[in-house]
Amino acid sequence: VYGYVFHYGELEDELSSLRRRVAELEEQARQGEEALKENEQLRRLLELREQRKDFDFESAKITARSTSNWESTLTAGVEAGDCVITESGVLVGVVSETSLISSTVATLIDTSIEVGGVVTRTYSAGILEGDFDLMNQGLLRLGYLPEGAGLVAGDEVLTSGLGGIYPAGLVVGRVQGVFNDASGMSRYAIVEPSVELDGLIEVFIIKDFDVVE
Repeated sequence: VYGYVFHYGELEDELSSLRRRVAELEEQARQGEEALKENEQLRRLLELREQRKDFDFESAKITARSTSNWESTLTAGVEAGDCVITESGVLVGVVSETSLISSTVATLIDTSIEVGGVVTRTYSAGILEGDFDLMNQGLLRLGYLPEGAGLVAGDEVLTSGLGGIYPAGLVVGRVQGVFNDASGMSRYAIVEPSVELDGLIEVFIIKDFDVVE
């Protein structure tokens, strides 16, 4: 019995040691994953800087989120009217309000958003708009399409740059479907954004860029 108890005590000590070692390895793995994500983000950011030398931008941390029936916003940094993107140049939204300590970003699905969009395959241009019904689904609308625009599901949509608020060539998302409006006189597309708004931690604010005339 004494030998059994002694051996059992040794096993308990060994098990405790193994648990500590497993916890250490798990922490190292987490740190490694974070480092890999940070390196990937920096790589994409460097690529974006190389591709878009007209951009003057800085980073901002997401500090809060708000989604209601009327709006979809994030809280970050800098000036009202500045365009907000990810490190790979995917559109997030535009700074709508500022304060001394933070700024509110209206995301691209917010009902206040209106931006020129263009379909890369057909060069069909339209207006991207937030929509009350679509916002809760994480989608937005591409309306005012030209007659005969041959859009299909999967077509990529970029910003056109018209209007001067958003730079041209930012990735918005992909066409999910094309429909006739209530009058039957025109068509519109439903667009699924490329950005994952719920997973954003850091964004980049474009402070200056070359305007498309």
